[in-house]
Amino acid sequence: MTPAERTATLLDEGGALGFSAVRYGSTPPLVGMLRMQKKPVASDELWVVIEGDGRAWLSMRQPSSDPTPLDAVGWRLAKELTVVPVLYLARPCQFLSADELQDCSVDDWTDARFAEKWVTRTNAAIDDAKRASGASHIVLAGYSGGGVMAALVAAWRDDVSTLLTVASPLDHAAWTRLHGVSPLAASLNPVLVRERLFRLPQVHLAGAEDKVVPLSLLQDFLRAYPANAPAELLILPGIDHRMRTAIDLAKVRTASLRGQSTDGRDSGRVLPDRSRPK
Repeated sequence: MTPAERTATLLDEGGALGFSAVRYGSTPPLVGMLRMQKKPVASDELWVVIEGDGRAWLSMRQPSSDPTPLDAVGWRLAKELTVVPVLYLARPCQFLSADELQDCSVDDWTDARFAEKWVTRTNAAIDDAKRASGASHIVLAGYSGGGVMAALVAAWRDDVSTLLTVASPLDHAAWTRLHGVSPLAASLNPVLVRERLFRLPQVHLAGAEDKVVPLSLLQDFLRAYPANAPAELLILPGIDHRMRTAIDLAKVRTASLRGQSTDGRDSGRVLPDRSRPK
């Protein structure tokens, strides 16, 4: 499908599931889908799911001309949620028209994908959705690079109740070194604000077969956490970076809070790795 067709599919699927299209800011806007309560009732929490990097690259060396995802895993995660309100937030320059894309630079989805301006823009979009929903707290989730963005956003907010990441390279400098590609020199790195996350309840999901973001990268990131930090690493057996399995992040969070060993998948259960990496 073309980027325009992928955008149309997002809008059609979202409409059928009770989501409304939202746009935040301009030149270029951040695109999202928001599902609210059927009746205007204030909710304690707004769930936010941030999309991954999308089709940022055509190959290891050639960037894409349009980062709209071929397989929007973040959108799949948002659709699986049984809670409301929920905001699905695309990353910079995804799901835009050809004309709107002219306001973007390739750097916006490559070297500067986690630049301060995009963290600020993402924060502002979440603020707008929070006001619209009447929520008092945020549950922040993200897939792959969306989890990196979620961690950066969470580090500077005081209203985040839980952080959930899925297959996320939280130390992207270590990730680029691992794959032998250029560092994201124009991007912020959660490693530099990691101490701000120590007290935040969080769950990090990793596919046991993920070769894009290997489990070892997450273990290395979490190794710096205090032993009593409320952070949990869940390993999904047989799953790679594409996360081709149904995951209900709300169930993941609830199970983590209760100390249960489930990953929220329809297909089974997994024992969480609660031990400190050696």
